[in-house]
Amino acid sequence: MFLIKIPLKLKAPQGVIEKWLVHGGPVKKDDILFVLKTANEIVEVKCPQETALLKITKAEGSIVNPGQIVGVLGQIGQDLSSLKDLLKEPDLPSFEAEIDETAIPSEGFKPAVSKEVKMTPESKTPQTGGKVIPILMPQAGQTMEEGTLLSWKVKEGDQISVGQVICEIETDKASMEVEATDGGRLARIVVKEGQTVAVRVPVAYLAQSDADVDAYLASIAGDKPSEAASQPQMPKAEVPSGLTVASAAAGISDTGRVMASPAARKIAAERGIDLASVSSGSGPGGRILSSDLEKVKIPTGGAIPRPLSKMRKAIAGNLLYSKQNIPHFYAKLTVDAQALYDTYKQTKEKYKCSVNDFVTLAVARAIREYPAFRSQFKDNQILEFPDVNIGIAVGTDQGLTVPVLVRADQMNLRDLADKTRQIAANAREGKLEGIGLGIFTITNLGMFGVEEFSAIINPPESAILAVGALREGIKVENGQILPTRLMTLVLSSDHRIIDGVLSARFLQTLKDLLEHPQQLGQE
Repeated sequence: MFLIKIPLKLKAPQGVIEKWLVHGGPVKKDDILFVLKTANEIVEVKCPQETALLKITKAEGSIVNPGQIVGVLGQIGQDLSSLKDLLKEPDLPSFEAEIDETAIPSEGFKPAVSKEVKMTPESKTPQTGGKVIPILMPQAGQTMEEGTLLSWKVKEGDQISVGQVICEIETDKASMEVEATDGGRLARIVVKEGQTVAVRVPVAYLAQSDADVDAYLASIAGDKPSEAASQPQMPKAEVPSGLTVASAAAGISDTGRVMASPAARKIAAERGIDLASVSSGSGPGGRILSSDLEKVKIPTGGAIPRPLSKMRKAIAGNLLYSKQNIPHFYAKLTVDAQALYDTYKQTKEKYKCSVNDFVTLAVARAIREYPAFRSQFKDNQILEFPDVNIGIAVGTDQGLTVPVLVRADQMNLRDLADKTRQIAANAREGKLEGIGLGIFTITNLGMFGVEEFSAIINPPESAILAVGALREGIKVENGQILPTRLMTLVLSSDHRIIDGVLSARFLQTLKDLLEHPQQLGQE
């Protein structure tokens, strides 16, 4: 038997299994097994040899990560009663998709460039007494450069299975649970809780014995295993301005994080103290203690510096890039929302929903008609994506997050409302869904009484819709002034992809759907 794994060399941190072309039974060599879609590419995964598809472990629509197991190949009639244990077996052969740069057509989808992949044997580990599998810090987003390991959900010596939550990490945008992509015995944890390391750096190892890990690390280091060799290697931190080399070395760890106690960090945040500016701490190894901050003077009569959080840095970087590199243009349209309001009031008596759910569903249906709104400008070409994955802007105490509603156009209103509530609640808890899969974003400030505003495009998407408050107003009809309800929409578009006429047509389609909400359906 062989396991089918998602390729490690994808250009995006996640993908969606678009379609399985084989659902079981015999498979010929080079037959396409399934189609994988990411934010950057479409890949077709081919079978490496004549065999049979015994099991699909990730169904169509599943969000998957590089290295994750999605199916099992083997001989027809092989016993799968112990499949759960089989997937835990670290010595089970596997095939990993290797990207072939040859452009090929993809049925039902016409991107500027598409790719095929062929299944090739997974690279061998160094020769040791047993197989050793590194568990890496995942890259959850294109801007993620490092992650902090918040907590381990397993301990050394535990047997873990594929898909099991093994740890929780914090990125520059949120905290999230990490699932195991391989099964086996957790032999060694090398990144402790609270440590920050770069992406793709080993945080733990799977092996049948501790001796195997020692031999594995020795084969990589070319020397005998040591405590230093078992730790992830990180570049030394740069010395902050105004600090001597000696004080910087005393107060900053090898991971580049200022060493300070939790109490000191809390006081520093409250008083606006940059911990990197504290020359040296009195704790072990230069660790900053709360007592050290009593000596720090806070400037009076002027601005108090507030260090940027990881999320705020990410937001600043993304939006600055967007305004500097994407030629924005804006189109505004006001909708007669009386019918929408009446339909919403009737519908919410049956099940939970919001006005924004109606807007999201209408946007999803409109995007289906206008491919430019599910496209991206990249490398002097336009990439068109098949799915309508809509980002929903959610405000949190830490900043703005954008979880993604995958395949929103294929949902009915009830399912869309349920899923939106779920991903919004998870986002407020620091857990984002569908990172890197969005093609369009909706942001709504109507609940705060904001009547209209213009939003910045969330790169690399081509457009964002700003939704204002549904408010009481008037309209003129046949010379009469009538009371009604109004809602203003402002569309920000990437002018490299979307022209003014196309933007106007899109808004007219959206207006028609919202002014006649019965077209959307409810169940």
